[in-house]
Amino acid sequence: MQQNYQDAMAMVRKFGKPDLFLTFTCNPSWSEILNSMEGVQCPEDRPDIIIHKANRTKDDLDKFVSAELPDPCTDLRLFQIVTKCMVHGPCGTININSPCMRDGQCCKSFPKQFKDDTEENVNGYPIYCRRATEPVQVGKYSIDNR
Repeated sequence: MQQNYQDAMAMVRKFGKPDLFLTFTCNPSWSEILNSMEGVQCPEDRPDIIIHKANRTKDDLDKFVSAELPDPCTDLRLFQIVTKCMVHGPCGTININSPCMRDGQCCKSFPKQFKDDTEENVNGYPIYCRRATEPVQVGKYSIDNR
């Protein structure tokens, strides 16, 4: 694991910060991967055939990332999964003991700004599109998306 970490840091030094980080399962026994191996190589030796880097645009990001709650009327199951597993908080003045709180502020910068379009901030990290909608009840918490 230490060597993998060092390799990853070397790639960041050479190529810069990742444009888009996606996690997915890859079967190292896929014929496409095995056919690309040379000699005694392992799939771990060939990140170039497993990972594809493309020029990132905000439209590319919007295809893969959504910072908005799914509509419970059209996709109730997805709404339930997202609100159960991926909603931050509550934090801030309503829960100053939240683990994310540092010196009275959320260290994850919540609540996030509402934006009609995805943008990049000064550090190159995206500020995702978050359109203002109606408040949503999630369990015992109300999330105000306005």
